[in-house]
Amino acid sequence: MPYYRRNLYVLSTTIFLTCVSWNQVMPFLPKFMQQMGITDKHVMSLWLGWVFALQSVASIVTMPFWGKLGDKYGRKPMAVRAGVCLAGIYFGMAVCQTPLQLVILRFLNGALTGFIPSSMALIATNTPESEAPKSLATAQVANSSGLIIGPAIGGWLASLIGYRGSMVLSGSLVMLATIAVLVLVQERNKAPVVEQTSLIQDFAQSLRSPVLGSIMFTVMVTGVFGAALSPILVLHLSGLYHGLPDWASGTVFSLSPLALALTAHSWTRGGERWGFHRSIQIGLTGGAITAMILTFMSGIWSFAAAFFVNGMFMAAILPSTSALICTKVDNAFRGRAYGMQSSATMIGTVVGPFIGTRVGDIYGTQYVFLVTGAIMLLGAIGFASLAGRWNAATSA
Repeated sequence: MPYYRRNLYVLSTTIFLTCVSWNQVMPFLPKFMQQMGITDKHVMSLWLGWVFALQSVASIVTMPFWGKLGDKYGRKPMAVRAGVCLAGIYFGMAVCQTPLQLVILRFLNGALTGFIPSSMALIATNTPESEAPKSLATAQVANSSGLIIGPAIGGWLASLIGYRGSMVLSGSLVMLATIAVLVLVQERNKAPVVEQTSLIQDFAQSLRSPVLGSIMFTVMVTGVFGAALSPILVLHLSGLYHGLPDWASGTVFSLSPLALALTAHSWTRGGERWGFHRSIQIGLTGGAITAMILTFMSGIWSFAAAFFVNGMFMAAILPSTSALICTKVDNAFRGRAYGMQSSATMIGTVVGPFIGTRVGDIYGTQYVFLVTGAIMLLGAIGFASLAGRWNAATSA
């Protein structure tokens, strides 16, 4: 078996484990904070905004920094470093006692981790270019499968061993994944960095690239969308169906990543035929329309069905942006490009939680879907304008 295929199988498995660990905890942070004694609705909204946003604040600067080190020293060392840090943060979350401690740990999570972006860059740079888009789609499916299973497992574990026990298990899974990468993954292709640049210069170069600039804009918009929903989705579902158990909330939470897992390869094959930029345009437009429709879903089953359809459109975006980086960005800059992609996503996820919690607090959680749908629609218009600047010779 070629080493790059073994890498794909191992890294897809470890991405899956890492994503399961993350998503068996994150949807239930509001209820975890309630156990810490935060019961006032307005105080809860404030703390949730900080808990979900500060990780992103730290990541905006540090993701490109780790990507730059990955280009210089290798993506495998960065994946191992990130895995060790993430496991330690989970163990810390399992014993924290106050919302402030949780906020600090979330900040450290953004500053020190980045396991999945490092793994994606490793796959992209150590797979033949003809196979790389499909390999990245496979890794995205693994990521989404973790998103699917994680919340459902988290709901079940919460009732069995509690939220703190779930965090200990999450840390253990990440440590197992990190050991697997250390022992089994090979990185034979390390592109030499021929030019020493600063992070500011890397940002400027990324924004000057029509392709990479468009990608960063797209993932920033989708980051706003996802991060705005994360703090309020479980609370919204509880409002639709009083007494909804944690496992049911986790299952609905998993429908969007389930859609991505089922359709990622189809979107990639379509992008290879008609262009990845068209897949992104369809995803943004369809995601905007279905998000607005979610505003008016008053039953749990109708909401779940519409949420799944929304996920099918959103599924076009991540595989397509990753494939564009893989096929249109020079190998020597590719690790930094994935770092820039992650950083742009995090800019969106800084804003998103405050939009979600503020709109939900003032107008009701259902209007979060209307507002974020409008943001996605503006994103579709903006991307269409940016993509019009592309030409066949463009690369970062």
